[in-house]
Amino acid sequence: MIKQQFEISAGYKKWTNILLGVGGLAFVLGVVFLGMSKDELAQTRFWSVLLQNSTFFLLVVNASMFFICVTTLAMGGWQMAFRRVPEAISSVVPVFSILALLVFVGLIFGHKHNIYHWLDKEHVAHDPILKGKSAFFESDFLHGMDNHYIDTLVICRCKDAKAIFRS
Repeated sequence: MIKQQFEISAGYKKWTNILLGVGGLAFVLGVVFLGMSKDELAQTRFWSVLLQNSTFFLLVVNASMFFICVTTLAMGGWQMAFRRVPEAISSVVPVFSILALLVFVGLIFGHKHNIYHWLDKEHVAHDPILKGKSAFFESDFLHGMDNHYIDTLVICRCKDAKAIFRS
């Protein structure tokens, strides 16, 4: 049996680390200059971009996992030639889930009412529609839903890992 193993070249590692550093620096500068700004518009822009990007990439990796699930349930053999690609992409579902959850929790407990108007107590008191939905907008309810989401994610990933190692 021939052992085939992919080896990453030194140049590729160097550029990967440089780009990771640039991304980390851009995030830190965004937090300092936009996220901690006194300007409300700058804060809103920072948090809305962070929310949009974390949700987008979470949905991309979830779509990859959905592709694996659908082709496995349909017992399709045609995807075996490139199955490792969606498996590698979907391996970062927990990472992006935690990032999206941190952004969402930061928005709720940071009281960023520019993005979610229901976080502003005065706005909810004057809006009859939001007042009727206020039980769902409480931080305790959302915190409970976040815990349920994390528990479900952990359970599903553990079952998925056991199924992969069994086959």
